[in-house]
Amino acid sequence: MARERFTIAQVTPYPWEQHHGVNRFVERLSDELCQRGHRVVVVAPSESRELIRESRTRIAALDGNAEAVFADEGCASVLGVGQSLPFPPTRRSAAVSLPVDVSRTIEDLTGGARLDFVHVHEPFAPSAASAALRHSRALNVGTFHSASERLLSTQVARRVVELFFGRLDGRTASFRATADVMRRYFPGEYRVIAPGADLAERPRSADDDVVDIVYSADEERGALRLFLRALRRLPAALPWRATVWSRLPGAQPSVPLSRSVRDRVHFAGPTDGSEAQHLARAHVAVAASSGVAPSPHLLLRSLAGGAVPVAARLPEYEETLRDGELGLLFEPRDADTLAGQLERLIVDSDLRSRLHERVAAEREQLDWSRV
Repeated sequence: MARERFTIAQVTPYPWEQHHGVNRFVERLSDELCQRGHRVVVVAPSESRELIRESRTRIAALDGNAEAVFADEGCASVLGVGQSLPFPPTRRSAAVSLPVDVSRTIEDLTGGARLDFVHVHEPFAPSAASAALRHSRALNVGTFHSASERLLSTQVARRVVELFFGRLDGRTASFRATADVMRRYFPGEYRVIAPGADLAERPRSADDDVVDIVYSADEERGALRLFLRALRRLPAALPWRATVWSRLPGAQPSVPLSRSVRDRVHFAGPTDGSEAQHLARAHVAVAASSGVAPSPHLLLRSLAGGAVPVAARLPEYEETLRDGELGLLFEPRDADTLAGQLERLIVDSDLRSRLHERVAAEREQLDWSRV
């Protein structure tokens, strides 16, 4: 239990129903803070009209009760502060929302609740996080997750954003690569605090002679195509099988798989077991983004499950795998090298065992209590 107990608002720009890495970070961080005795409210756009109505009622009740928005001790409450404008995402489950009516709701929240800290995630405008930073009367902490450059914020409106970020009392970044990008455009001190992952118990493999490869569809669609292309390049005699796990339906490619891999590739979803269960049973996990929509959280979940990652050489991926110490790397969009790295792990059981041992030695460091 913490010596001092604070009231904290965690604000994400993504609809709460979206299975996004930032939302997962907010949820698990909030759980840890609540376990230490702090009171936490999560603020997010929502796709649920019922949640939005209920949240607005609770915020309106702040006039007579400053505790109205908080849940029971040990639990974080979730406030849906407005709907987002639906538009086709450029990556699966990852389009940042454009809140329509959140500004007034968030102003009422920050004015009525007695908040000690407002923790905003990716506070680029327009978003719920930027609105919270603008209206906050508490100490403000900003966490930046993505290492991608945002044209509007870093070029067109850079001076305005830099002044706006002046409201931040503390800045953190999930990765060194993210901190480097932020320092380049918005100078300041960014403390790097890597995300955690939920540790999954790894069952004893019943068949180590056949290498299980898992790809989780948490990146752009092109990454799945690259993965399947690499599988087609593997020699037919190699002992492997692959699972493509997707939270959403429709992961199967529009073009049927070739006969050489059709019987070895299984498409699965939540009804076939969770992503964590599949990663815990796998020998190898693949992250194949070309940089359009990387998912470093996926690599962390793979490590937490005990699978050996094979990942594209992207800054966040290289950092997570310690430049190849915890997995193998390949150049983005290079199906031949990806196939070659997979072949190495399938053929060389000693290499696979050494990497498994390194991953196992690091797993405890991934626990969310560290974050």
